[in-house]
Amino acid sequence: MLLLNLGYERTVAFHGNVEQMVGAGILHTVQISEAVREETWKVFEQFNKDKEWSYTDCTSYVVMKQLDISEAFAFDHHFEQMTFVRKP
Repeated sequence: MLLLNLGYERTVAFHGNVEQMVGAGILHTVQISEAVREETWKVFEQFNKDKEWSYTDCTSYVVMKQLDISEAFAFDHHFEQMTFVRKP
């Protein structure tokens, strides 16, 4: 989505900013395991009968549940459907 909406230069700059935040301890990234991928497909199949959650949304759901995260900084209303508190 970044590449399509912002272009190459700004996408690369964004990646650099993310790397700086990770290095500074401000941001934590999570590598997705095979177990998370399998659980993601289960969530995708279970909830998308009447929702339009992307695979990425479902991955976020699984990881957030595993890490006991209840709030999401997101503009996507799907996080509210998932019962998370969406901010801003």
